[in-house]
Amino acid sequence: MRSRTAEVSKMLGLTAAAILAHALAWEDVAQAAGQATWATDIQLQQTLAPPVDVLWSNSPLRPALVGFARAQQVAILIDRRVDPGQKLSLSVKDVPIQTVLQMVADRCGLGVSWLGAVVYLGPPAAAGRLRPAAAALEQAVRQLPTAARRKFFQAKPFAWEDLATPRDLLTQLGQQNGVEIVGLERIPHDLWAAADLPPLSLVDRFTLVAAQFDLTFKIAAHGARLELVPIPDNLPPQPENHAMGFSGQASSKPPAAEPAVSVERIRIQRLSVRAEPLGPVLRQLAQRLGLELKIDEQAIQQAGISLDQRVSVTVENATVDEVLRQLLKPAGLKFQRRQNVVEIRPAE
Repeated sequence: MRSRTAEVSKMLGLTAAAILAHALAWEDVAQAAGQATWATDIQLQQTLAPPVDVLWSNSPLRPALVGFARAQQVAILIDRRVDPGQKLSLSVKDVPIQTVLQMVADRCGLGVSWLGAVVYLGPPAAAGRLRPAAAALEQAVRQLPTAARRKFFQAKPFAWEDLATPRDLLTQLGQQNGVEIVGLERIPHDLWAAADLPPLSLVDRFTLVAAQFDLTFKIAAHGARLELVPIPDNLPPQPENHAMGFSGQASSKPPAAEPAVSVERIRIQRLSVRAEPLGPVLRQLAQRLGLELKIDEQAIQQAGISLDQRVSVTVENATVDEVLRQLLKPAGLKFQRRQNVVEIRPAE
């Protein structure tokens, strides 16, 4: 550890003490990189449901959250501006994971936000801008030609090694996806702790890096170039509602455990979705209602439509067909249902 510290110190012109402080704070995160298994989609909804017990007594923030994230299989990203060594004390029993995360944020003076399957903890103002920035960039991407926008919605894991620099992360993302990044000088030199995140769209991967400097992107050259610019102050807010609200005859139990019920007789008393990816919403809905989805993914991709696009809908006392129609029509999709089998394809 000491030889590595001295080598890095000499290379970067920093004091050995400063490097040692970084290395000690990041050690647990570096060990975790490449080993974590994260919950996503329906599995994430199930992971968030059971209550948990937590006991932290004067624990450094980053190691505490790294252990918690790995134990619960919920990915957590701490903003670069947050002191990773600040002490955290929290003792709770039988509370939901989301409540634990909010309590951590409150104790540390932070904001908490979800982006895909990642929990972001950072300055309150930055947390409030994260989802609006991602939504605005996504909306701009949707104006691109079909071939250009497809890559921005492809979900891939996002990981980096200890002592990575954000400039390099953005450059690598750009090179891997054929996108030139302009304005990298806006990002100061910084060294980041290792991270290993679940699959995210390219829009969300770009946003998670740039937003930590209060930056987002302006699209140019038909999506072949992205320019780093400040996040606008007037972006419309995006409600935080990662766990979708279902009630009525739809049960959270697996369909096989439920008695057979005709789909025509099911009415959903209330369904509320706020800016969630369409694909996971459809799959969770199918699981809750015992539906079999047949999605023509090839035709959907050829039509330039992504199942990663976010949807928002609130319905009450609705039939299954009414819910599907409200979810699919704004996305340019249609469905045909035969009993519990639902076929989804692009709208003609």
